[in-house]
Amino acid sequence: MNRARQPLVDALKVLAAQCIVWHHLSAYGPLSDALWTQAPALADALYDHARKAVQVFLVVGGFLAAGTLLRATDGRLLRTALLQRYRRLVPPFLVAMMLAAGLATVLHPWLSDDLRLQSATPGTWLAHALLLHDIVDVPAIAAGAWYVAIDFQLYALVAGLAWIATLVAPAPRRNALALALLIGCIAVSLLHVNRHPDLDLWALYFIGSYGLGVLAAQAVRGPRWPWLMGIVAIGAAALAVEWRDRIALSLGVAVLLAGWARPAAPGPASTDPASPAPSIQAPGAASNLARGLTSRLAAALAAGAERSYALFLTHYTAVLAGNAALARWPALTGHAWALAAVCWGASLLLAWAFERAVERPLARRLR
Repeated sequence: MNRARQPLVDALKVLAAQCIVWHHLSAYGPLSDALWTQAPALADALYDHARKAVQVFLVVGGFLAAGTLLRATDGRLLRTALLQRYRRLVPPFLVAMMLAAGLATVLHPWLSDDLRLQSATPGTWLAHALLLHDIVDVPAIAAGAWYVAIDFQLYALVAGLAWIATLVAPAPRRNALALALLIGCIAVSLLHVNRHPDLDLWALYFIGSYGLGVLAAQAVRGPRWPWLMGIVAIGAAALAVEWRDRIALSLGVAVLLAGWARPAAPGPASTDPASPAPSIQAPGAASNLARGLTSRLAAALAAGAERSYALFLTHYTAVLAGNAALARWPALTGHAWALAAVCWGASLLLAWAFERAVERPLARRLR
């Protein structure tokens, strides 16, 4: 793979994706009830804390989007970036929604009310295609659909700030103005908007976490320490106004990226796991083994990160299947955690197949 990988970013995406899968397993249908009955403390932790992994996706999303958005120098490039983001998100999203809707229809007799398909009218599909389902109060076809809409809103918001900067500032100052506007939005979000959960349909509610990821990317490009201290100051001020676990997690992830992530585009030699590390001695067998293990771990994380969006989109079908199996064969209730583990494994296999058979071909055709 020619594109430089970020092992830290890959690890965060992989971990967050697994947390979301387990959160939904603990949240829906009779399977979740059985999990709570058999291990209430663990099920409670998965329900209350694993869902906070969304904050990791928000910060990482801002971190990865920063270069594309803030370095675009005119409106045409920004429009192109926005269109590319829509193409990246929505076609596989719609395919995954079709998969979930089809399975929910087939399994309808064995699904509890909270898992049954609420609506599949043309208006439902149009609202999902335009990422307006929550705004127009259309029931989501699958859990997690809200995040895809918010991700696009956030990308569009930062693109809009960059576009304003291209209109009013000369080229050398556009990036600085875009960042200043973004910091203002972060402050409004963290100090006010994010404290009102009824506003969580809109990007401004989440721009605090997403924007911290953008600032972390600026820190990686340098100078690192002033940006890092700025991130800490913004986060500390927000938490001083009102402590929120999700914002504390966002701050922690942003600090981790700002302090330890590599620049986004290092030279090829620095990313080649086969190239020897600088040393005055020839590497021995132990160092070769260590490098080999490190390379394999990095490759596994990279593969998992590449499939994290597919996993996010498709794992709900495994949740449906697991709950239907429990309703069809009640004897499985005594093995609820084993059944949940099978659902988790099935979701990983489905994500692998979806990324190869759907997401990747769609990306090639729409490029």
